[in-house]
Amino acid sequence: MHLIVNADDLGASPQINDAAFDLMGAGLVTSATMMCNAPAFEEAAKRAAKFDKCSFGVHLNLTQFEPLSSTDDLAPLLDENWHLSKKTLETTALTPGLLLAAHGELSRQVERALRAGVAVSHFDSHHHIHTIPALYPVLKSLQRKFGIRRVRPNINLLPRGQVMSGLRACKSGLFRVALRHFPPTRSPDGFGAFRDFHSRLECGTLECFRSLELMVHPGTDTGSYKDEIALLRSGWRAQLPSWTVLGSYHAL
Repeated sequence: MHLIVNADDLGASPQINDAAFDLMGAGLVTSATMMCNAPAFEEAAKRAAKFDKCSFGVHLNLTQFEPLSSTDDLAPLLDENWHLSKKTLETTALTPGLLLAAHGELSRQVERALRAGVAVSHFDSHHHIHTIPALYPVLKSLQRKFGIRRVRPNINLLPRGQVMSGLRACKSGLFRVALRHFPPTRSPDGFGAFRDFHSRLECGTLECFRSLELMVHPGTDTGSYKDEIALLRSGWRAQLPSWTVLGSYHAL
């Protein structure tokens, strides 16, 4: 099994940067995705150059921080502080004009990463916005524009004891099939949170995947994320099957 441990939200703050790069140095994080409109992005991009064995993607973002593009075009997605907002994205109809504005904003985020010298390996997104059906054409257009052929899939590694409903399984399968085409795209077979992986590993109920991505959130103060990083620093690697290799999106 090819196992990728990806740190989300790189660039969101100096604290998150420090925690993520510390875990990379310890060999516990093998990949990360950058929020290119975030306050500590420039620092993250500079430090990433020291970790050539890790992959660095763009964490496409329409739900936090100030946009890089015109606030007039994105006004329906902004809150009272003129920041991108998860709440407004969830409650706003994505009209053709707004999708065009979203494409422009996300393009600027990718362009900023490239200008900073980041070798962009893959796309994923903040709050999983790239899995929203209405934004699927935007995602595919970004892939074609920038030649990115690796994208994080939707979640299919659930917490221990949970079973995906038939409707959710159908929607998940359709998204994964669509994601593989136009342009051709590679994704891990499995994707989920590290804490759910760890729980299944402990009790021996981990499914068999050829490739599996696990997301973590270093430096985030939320209690569940702190607990997850403590698990990441534990001795879980000794429990991995002998055919498991820790790697990055480069080898996918």
